[in-house]
Amino acid sequence: MSQQSTLSPASNKSDILLEVGTNEVEVFEFNLAGQHYGVNVAKVNQIIQREQLTITRADCPPNGVLGSITFRGQPIMVIDLRAILGIYDEAPDPSRALMLVTQFNDQIVAFAIDGAERIHRVSWQSFEPISSNFAQENPYVNGIIRLEDRLVLILDLEYILTLINPRLGMSIDHSKLEKIEQEFKPRDHIKILFAEDSAMIRKMVHNQLQEVGFTNVTLATNGKEALDQVVAAQNDSKETGKPFSDYYDLILTDIEMPVMDGLTFCKTVKKDLALETPVIVFSSLINDQMITKCKAVGANGWGTKPKVSLIVNIIDRLIVHGEENIGDLLE
Repeated sequence: MSQQSTLSPASNKSDILLEVGTNEVEVFEFNLAGQHYGVNVAKVNQIIQREQLTITRADCPPNGVLGSITFRGQPIMVIDLRAILGIYDEAPDPSRALMLVTQFNDQIVAFAIDGAERIHRVSWQSFEPISSNFAQENPYVNGIIRLEDRLVLILDLEYILTLINPRLGMSIDHSKLEKIEQEFKPRDHIKILFAEDSAMIRKMVHNQLQEVGFTNVTLATNGKEALDQVVAAQNDSKETGKPFSDYYDLILTDIEMPVMDGLTFCKTVKKDLALETPVIVFSSLINDQMITKCKAVGANGWGTKPKVSLIVNIIDRLIVHGEENIGDLLE
């Protein structure tokens, strides 16, 4: 596998825009002890031969942490996926062993893997959520992609990172939320539609929104479910003559979701349904390229997980105070 050519970013902005709203995702497939796993290519920063790296071992590292490596002049944590997943087979072939450097949740983290396979471009419709029984046995997996001769298990890197260091995951910053709650009231009249496939994150964000006064929140588990609710509200709005804002004042959506992703959902709402309702993208994937995609589908704002306080600020500025320019929050 040609690591540089296969995983190089889009060559220019026009290439990025052409890929927006297709309801497809690129999955990087790799292996650990013969089992095939995958992650969203959007989270992959670089792949490096492990033999080229020096791992600095910590005295008492958390379970699953190998140590750290220097990446572009900065130390980054190295996670041992074999230890996390409970794989204790023979060691990987050193000539194939790789370091998967990822970037998400505003963090750069490396994962030790046994070898690279290939990249697949698949529809989110082919992404199968795991059953509750499978989830209990494999909490690190959040979906499955079926290929011709094998299953690829999609790893929940955010969950793994939170497990190792809860401060890097969807933790609650009570001091910021308390400050926001004191500065802006009331919020209970704001009607929000929130689409998020992770039950853990959906519950956590919902609770935090309620904590600061946003008590009128409708939940959806993916973009298609959210879109169905938007279409139903729009149809009812046309029949009754009520403004759409009687149904929803704002839409908050994740990007990575089965059936329909958040960018396709946003594009459909903004361009196909021609709704002016603000759409905010809340994702671990937010970076310069993803911001370009958010703009291309008509999103009114975006925020990186786990910054719920930023999302609350955006909602306050856009809806509670009716501001049109929130560029200072999006820089």
